[in-house]
Amino acid sequence: MKNFLFDLRHQVWNISMVASIAMIGAPKHGIAQVGVGTTQPEELLHVHDGSVLSTSKRLKPETNPFYDPSFPDSVEHKMKWFHEKGAFRSLGERDGNGGLDPQVVGSYSFASGFEVSAPGLGATAFGLRTFSSGKAAFASGENTTASGNYAFAHGVSATASGDNSVALGNLVSSDGKQGSFVFGDNTKNVMLKSNAENQLSMRFAGGYRLFTNSDLTVGLGLQSGGNSWQVLSDVNRKENFSPVDGEAFLKKIGAMKLTSWNYKGQDPATFRHYGPMAQDFFEAFGHDAYGTIGNDTTINQADFDGINLIAIQALVKRTEHLRQRNDALKAEIAGIKSQLALVRPKRSRALVTQK
Repeated sequence: MKNFLFDLRHQVWNISMVASIAMIGAPKHGIAQVGVGTTQPEELLHVHDGSVLSTSKRLKPETNPFYDPSFPDSVEHKMKWFHEKGAFRSLGERDGNGGLDPQVVGSYSFASGFEVSAPGLGATAFGLRTFSSGKAAFASGENTTASGNYAFAHGVSATASGDNSVALGNLVSSDGKQGSFVFGDNTKNVMLKSNAENQLSMRFAGGYRLFTNSDLTVGLGLQSGGNSWQVLSDVNRKENFSPVDGEAFLKKIGAMKLTSWNYKGQDPATFRHYGPMAQDFFEAFGHDAYGTIGNDTTINQADFDGINLIAIQALVKRTEHLRQRNDALKAEIAGIKSQLALVRPKRSRALVTQK
């Protein structure tokens, strides 16, 4: 294998001439290596201490993915390795767009697509008109922006402008809020924005489904247009039914210590709550004939609602029993009054006769 050195730093060579010279003296069936700026090339083409540029001819305006007949600018495809910045560009752009200008090329950055830009340190931009200016930020898709440090934006019109923020989907923005995540569906014309730091915001107009087992039989959901979670409660997916004693539940609730309280570390002036302790709740309702229900540090809202319904049903039965008893007492009292009404005239006549 023969090596060839061409010092191109002070000369301009026609590429066809370079190619022909590169093959002069190459051994039969051998592979020539070309070195630019080095006497010891390590690849077929080795450029040392210099950038590499490749450009196309001017292309028709229709090759622009955002072509508008009102602005018939021609398009050019370009590729450049910026050796002094360790950065790479492979892009298409309209004339005069300046995507290869050094001031818009971040050190150790990478950008590929149409009119993409990655001026941030170690930033990456892929797709169509994406922009990544934050440190180690990543933008991909169409019209996306990752301007926060370590931010991630993907989709269409997605903006991750807060440090360590994520914007994923269509028409979403972290709105400068650090540590916020914002996810959006295919809804049109409505921008979803974070409104607090370290916040998760999601827009899914078709609803939400969360499953907690591999068979997709246990979980919860939020229906389209709904405002509360729905727990999976299909009778066809349940088994081992066991009757409960509502009166016993009422006695347990009556003996339970119920207070107001706040979590440790939270301001009691603004974060107070009402309710039982998980330990007391588990001791009272944590076991049935088949096994264990819950644990002694958390309270399942579905179980809490179930116990409330059992207690309410017991009170309904108790109230109905008292109503029936009250009706019976009313009837009994009415009978006594009727009897007294019959006795009083006779007693009055007897008193008159005696006089």
